[in-house]
Amino acid sequence: MTDNVMYDSPNEFMQDVANNRGLCVAQSVLPQEDGTYLVECACETWTTTASSIEEGLRLAKAHTSSAA
Repeated sequence: MTDNVMYDSPNEFMQDVANNRGLCVAQSVLPQEDGTYLVECACETWTTTASSIEEGLRLAKAHTSSAA
């Protein structure tokens, strides 16, 4: 199994995120204009930057492991 499998439809996923506000149910790694990546969590208490998408994914996984 890969890390990017979505079992719910996009609408179900977004509804789940909205219904679980404040919990670590989703993370994002978004490219910025300066070449870095903004890494955030749905818990709304964690955000950071990364120099690559791989680093961003690693940081998000580390966050969810520590938040569990």
